[in-house]
Amino acid sequence: MARKVYKIVVAGAFNSGKTTFVKSLCGKILNTDKRLFRDDERKIKETTTVAMDFGKVYINGKMLYVFGTPGQFRFCFMWDILSKGMDGFILLVDSSDLDSIKIAKFIYRHFKMYGNHPHVVGANKQDIKDSLTPAKIRDLLEVPQEIPVIPVISLRKDSVVEAVKVLLKEIEKKESSENS
Repeated sequence: MARKVYKIVVAGAFNSGKTTFVKSLCGKILNTDKRLFRDDERKIKETTTVAMDFGKVYINGKMLYVFGTPGQFRFCFMWDILSKGMDGFILLVDSSDLDSIKIAKFIYRHFKMYGNHPHVVGANKQDIKDSLTPAKIRDLLEVPQEIPVIPVISLRKDSVVEAVKVLLKEIEKKESSENS
């Protein structure tokens, strides 16, 4: 019997830490970063993902294919493409940037339109002073209580692995309920 490969999508707004998350989780990855040309964006960072990030990793004996989405609206057509066949998703939120919460809320609603997929919300950048708490992120995004909202620091492998483990538990709950 062939081993199941789980498809995980990491979505979020521009500069929420998706590429860093996938790199920390998987090590070597394929990414499609391109240099930014708009001055307002280059003030924040030099490059952005234009198609996807992709990495593979084993966690708890499960093979995961991890796809990071672009965060800018002009690349949102990739959200539809990358979400096809996903087993679950992580919405990554820059909890140090209140302005990005509105965008994250839109992306969250958009991804929920793909169906009842297991998901978690990662309140990223918890290492930055005055970051919003996961509870505050839950309130601002209007995330239901049964959905895990967890603190994340994308720069730390242990933090991203923990977020993925929480998502895997959510996926297992859904698979268990479907098989009973």
